[in-house]
Amino acid sequence: MHKPVRVKSTWITYLLMGAYGMWVYTFGATQVLLREEQGTSRTIAALHGSAWALGLVIMSFFNARITAALGRGKTMRLGALIMILGALLYTSGLPTAVTLFATVVVAIGGALVIAGVSAFLSMQQGLAAPAALSEAAGMGAFLGLIGAFTVGLFVILTLGWRPAVWVLVVYLVILELIRGRNVAAYNIGEIAHQAGRVRDLPPIFWWTAFTMLPAAGVEYCVALWSADLLQDRGHLGSGAAAAALACFGVGLTLGRFLGGRVAERMDPERLLAGAFAFSCVGLLILWTTSNPVLMMILLVLIGLGVALQWPLAIGRSIRCAPELSDRASGTAIVAAGFSVMVAPFALGAMADAWGLRTAFLVVPVLAALGVALVLFRPVPVLIEGQPTAS
Repeated sequence: MHKPVRVKSTWITYLLMGAYGMWVYTFGATQVLLREEQGTSRTIAALHGSAWALGLVIMSFFNARITAALGRGKTMRLGALIMILGALLYTSGLPTAVTLFATVVVAIGGALVIAGVSAFLSMQQGLAAPAALSEAAGMGAFLGLIGAFTVGLFVILTLGWRPAVWVLVVYLVILELIRGRNVAAYNIGEIAHQAGRVRDLPPIFWWTAFTMLPAAGVEYCVALWSADLLQDRGHLGSGAAAAALACFGVGLTLGRFLGGRVAERMDPERLLAGAFAFSCVGLLILWTTSNPVLMMILLVLIGLGVALQWPLAIGRSIRCAPELSDRASGTAIVAAGFSVMVAPFALGAMADAWGLRTAFLVVPVLAALGVALVLFRPVPVLIEGQPTAS
């Protein structure tokens, strides 16, 4: 049993992942509201998800070089500042082209943050990394839950959705002030000036990168489209549907915090395959119902399964090349970015063509693909090494 070592730098990275999660689910909850405000189709609205993925992909190509030049601590701070700028632009009230660009900007900052957090925790925690990554993702889910609920609350109070995004801006400013000027504690593990090359990654890494496709695709499709599904199939109002997305956040939060405890005791490969399978079953049941109460309960259960997919999938990618943690983390996020770019947009385009219920069937199919990928080529767990603390 390997328990995470939790010191100040650990908690700061947990809270940074929390900021990322807050944005993802605040962003997802605003999509149906922004689409109504801008008067666009689902296909055009889905471009925001593709814009988010584009930002992830762009910055993931450059993450290792930036980290090598600045150090991991300063790179994560740069990511937080870029997220702040993008979030302010997203709430500017300007046309669709501007909100799409703003989404790319926030994603660029988010890519720097999550790649740095994932690499740092993997290096700091050693064999406890799966549990620590799950706890970090749990913080993201918890604050994502708050973000989605805040959107719905502000809309119901007739304040609009923008103040919910501004909450994230204030949160990031306060977090960076608490972190302080000295960020050297985050530059452990991989030598700060040595980025490594993509071709140095071992062959098995590329198999793990494929697993990031369903891991990211399932979570982002649910995050970006379940509020619309609740409105379309469950006949909820736009504010109530946005707030109900918090049900998915509840499941994610419980799954990631409890999953961290399970990851301390269970083989991460079996746990990841089980998480994909559990999500698949829940998504198939969600696809069959139009009862809003049952749909919200199912979103909680689906969140429990989805909760472990991202942290365990990216953890296995880093586990393949621990000496190139920043390069492995960034490259795995490229794969995730491609999935986020394609899957939610494809779902939106299919929804315009065939209806949202039919289109949503793509999500359980992605989860089933995740099960197959993990079972076909498992990644061995490290048998030596000890966590370190900073």
